[in-house]
Amino acid sequence: MGEPWFKLEKLAKQHRIIALSSNYSLYGDLSARSMSDLATFSPKQVVVYSIDECFLDLDGFAPEGLAD
Repeated sequence: MGEPWFKLEKLAKQHRIIALSSNYSLYGDLSARSMSDLATFSPKQVVVYSIDECFLDLDGFAPEGLAD
């Protein structure tokens, strides 16, 4: 994780790994949509931690109802 490509290129070729560039616009759009959808499950608060992580306040929900 976080290793520069030039250090991994030889290993990647050996294992036939293909590296593609990220589509950050698409990823950001999907993230925003996901966070919006998740907000519908938490009437109190959603804390967006990063582009692909958030915390939902589920206080008040019965634990057995959260598994459904």
